[in-house]
Amino acid sequence: VERELVRARAAAARDNATADGRAAMAKLIQVVERTEHGARLAFDNAVSDAPYPVGEDILLEMMGPLLETAARFALAKVRVEGDGARLAIEDDGPGLSEADALAVLERGKRLDETGDGQGFGLAIAHELAQASGAAMTLTRSALGGLRVEIAWP
Repeated sequence: VERELVRARAAAARDNATADGRAAMAKLIQVVERTEHGARLAFDNAVSDAPYPVGEDILLEMMGPLLETAARFALAKVRVEGDGARLAIEDDGPGLSEADALAVLERGKRLDETGDGQGFGLAIAHELAQASGAAMTLTRSALGGLRVEIAWP
């Protein structure tokens, strides 16, 4: 796991490519819609086609775990929005307390032990965001659940 994280951080740090966020998110949504959790949800892709300051592979690797997590906890809706400098995923699920929001960013830390996964997804997304020069924040969504935002300066 540590080796894979080092590889991902290095790729994000040296990447000078850009990605079409709307197209990348559409790909991820198509995949997540085919999962048990995603099949029951409505997805709203409000990401513009403005270029993001990372390559598509890094953007997909960063946003994939975030979209999967949103789909896992959403009740009926997941919304994604962005403009090239920021990208946010939010859901209408139960959300997290401020303390829990900090805890889930630790590698291997899972608050819900009942489902699949190893507790690395949010931590990997966070480390990739940092390696690409972005900040990742977890807050309460206007939909009632969790909102995860990645913003580049």
